Amino acid sequence: MKLKKVIILLTIILAIIVGLSYIAVSLRRASLPPEPSKAPSIEKAPVRLYGRVEPLHREVFLGPQQPRRVTKILAKEGQYVKKGQVLLELDADVEQQAVQVAFLRLKELESELELLLDELKREAPLAESSTGEVQYALQIPVSRVRELESRLDLVLDELKRKEPLSRVGAVPEQDYTQKVLESKVIRNQIVTAKMEAELDFSQKRLQAERIRKKISTANAELELKRRELAKMVLTSPIDGFVYKFDIRLGELLTPQDFQRIVLGKWPKQIRMYIENYWLGKIRVGDLFEVRDAETLEPIGEGKVIEVSKYVGARDFRTEDSLERFDTKYAQAILSMSNIADVPLGKLVLCERKTISQR
Repeated sequence: MKLKKVIILLTIILAIIVGLSYIAVSLRRASLPPEPSKAPSIEKAPVRLYGRVEPLHREVFLGPQQPRRVTKILAKEGQYVKKGQVLLELDADVEQQAVQVAFLRLKELESELELLLDELKREAPLAESSTGEVQYALQIPVSRVRELESRLDLVLDELKRKEPLSRVGAVPEQDYTQKVLESKVIRNQIVTAKMEAELDFSQKRLQAERIRKKISTANAELELKRRELAKMVLTSPIDGFVYKFDIRLGELLTPQDFQRIVLGKWPKQIRMYIENYWLGKIRVGDLFEVRDAETLEPIGEGKVIEVSKYVGARDFRTEDSLERFDTKYAQAILSMSNIADVPLGKLVLCERKTISQR
């Protein structure tokens, strides 16, 4: 019995000593200053970047330049279209009327010019200048000048016959003087008629030149109206695929609705966003493994073909709780050939596999 009690007592004392020793060691360790941890090496950290799926060479948005109602739909989502192919037509009654008015104005000016040119074709020689150059005028004024010249010839012939008779008194001097005055009047009338003929001919030619300028302006206005009319027909600017066509017949389509029609090439690429601390470490030729950012299902592999030379904000958010909104990102294009069935705008997670040696 005594031996048993001694053993129990020694066990208790030993336990107390061990406990006190543990407490002393723990207090000593707790009182020591903390050891500084080693900074993580970014060179050894895995490169994981978020990106979005987009068509090769980016998507193309299409919208009207003026608010109009949709009158005809000629395309649908999933359709392959060629450059210049009509996708939809908008209400163009106002533009069609403007084209018709401009066309009628042009035809009116052309008819006016045609009549004037036909009149100018009926010209006749009026007189010969001191340099030997023949001056022309319209036939009617020239006929008036010729009529006056014929009258002057008759008066001069009569004066020629009456002059010797007037000297001997066979003809009253008053009659002779009257004929002289008549000849002077006719000469003045001829000069005036020639000036009027020249002026009228010059005015007609200037009028034709003005009408030509008006026709040129009317042609430009007609072309402008036709282009405005053509804007009411939306056509595909590329050979590509209609990814989105959220259009309904009869609805009002505005310039702000440009994101409702999205076109692009069938092959796709990934636009990765590179945080500041990865700048300079992502190079052309790097290989990345691409996964779905939500399910982490593998999508494929791609190679970096382009890295931007600028930084900016990112236009989407991720599920990362530590994501900062003031971070600036560069962009890199990841070329992939096996993601044709991945929808546009899909958020993906890209992890670098190998580094380019260039």
